[in-house]
Amino acid sequence: MKDESKEAFKKTSLGAENSAYEAIADLDPEYFEHLKGLYVDGTFGREGALPRKTKELIMVGITCAMLRPRGVRLHSERALNLGASPREVLEAMEVAAIPGGMPGLWMGVETLQDIVKEKG
Repeated sequence: MKDESKEAFKKTSLGAENSAYEAIADLDPEYFEHLKGLYVDGTFGREGALPRKTKELIMVGITCAMLRPRGVRLHSERALNLGASPREVLEAMEVAAIPGGMPGLWMGVETLQDIVKEKG
């Protein structure tokens, strides 16, 4: 079951790296199964009312507003991998500046520039 859950996380991550999941799976398999239920089955792996790209753009905005650089990178990469344009990712960051402030926007823009440069 653990290997199936790891595969589900890998598929859902869309190539964005997060080694914490591997550590959790190894150290606390029971918790990892619950986390998979929420993260994969209940949110990002589920076809709900919102398309996955939209969910990732929402997460970009939230992580910018909360000043979470790891989350900004992770969800920006995923949104781009799902076909979002850099302009769409930027707009999610701009919207987040209303509740979160300019530091989140600056961090997000710098992160987006780095990702775009890395991807070519």
